[in-house]
Amino acid sequence: MAEYTFVLNPEAGKGAGRKAGILMEKLLPGFGRPYELVRTERPGHATEIARDSASSFVVAVGGDGTLNEVANALVGSQKTIGIIPAGSGNDFIRSMGIPRSIPDALEFLKAGRGRVIDAGRVQTGKEINGSTQDAPERYFVNGVGIGFDASVARRVSEIKHLRGTMLYLLAVLQTLGRYKSPEFHGTTDDRAWTSRELLVAAGNGRCAGGGFYLTPEAKVDDGLLDLCIIDDVSIPRILRLIPTVLGAKKVQDDHVTYLRTKSLTLRSSDSFNVHADGEIVGREVNSVKVEIVPSALCVIGGAR
Repeated sequence: MAEYTFVLNPEAGKGAGRKAGILMEKLLPGFGRPYELVRTERPGHATEIARDSASSFVVAVGGDGTLNEVANALVGSQKTIGIIPAGSGNDFIRSMGIPRSIPDALEFLKAGRGRVIDAGRVQTGKEINGSTQDAPERYFVNGVGIGFDASVARRVSEIKHLRGTMLYLLAVLQTLGRYKSPEFHGTTDDRAWTSRELLVAAGNGRCAGGGFYLTPEAKVDDGLLDLCIIDDVSIPRILRLIPTVLGAKKVQDDHVTYLRTKSLTLRSSDSFNVHADGEIVGREVNSVKVEIVPSALCVIGGAR
């Protein structure tokens, strides 16, 4: 029986997944452990493969979206997740100390240092004919973006030939002129507020969007979500903020608020988008609930 199941998404990273597959086929014969390499064939297939696998280690080979699918199968299980980065952003590896190169990540994986980490759970709702229709709950590993962040993620999925930070910067610039900030009614563990916000990011990991450190002090095992709330500001102000969130520190700005909480609820009569780990989980919705799920997964990683 295979000790490791490698779940490879050939569509990850706008071509990076296919290249990763070719490289993995060359490297894995020297891996030294029983393994199987399985390619996904459709959205959601990684979840099915991970759920059906009898291996002790299930390795997501792709981006944060591939990891998200694998994690949704394994929350609460005894299996350990590994990560080989081959996506557009690969943000979660920055919180776990996983090398970016595939050969180095494979060696890191073989060392096999497991960490028990938190996951998150998100559910969106849409107002239809006066009643709210809730979507199914979904787990996430790195973070949830609400508002502008998620509209950028939608645009990222439409841009075909870029990867990494440049891809996300282009998507930001293309989204700016047509985005309208919703007025949110928000609730966390210890406060409630109503205001118009550009975005609300809930992070289990430190960064999202290919290197934007919206929650730079988030810890994957503290039982809390880190929130970054950015007010509805002008386009010139947004452009001045962008370079600051590329650094791995909190932004010192009156229009940026940081909070820690176990749960978050947002509602708005204005529709908005929601992403989880870079994948859109709510299109033109009116509510979202986010909460932390402590000690939900075991992942091979090193950074603390």
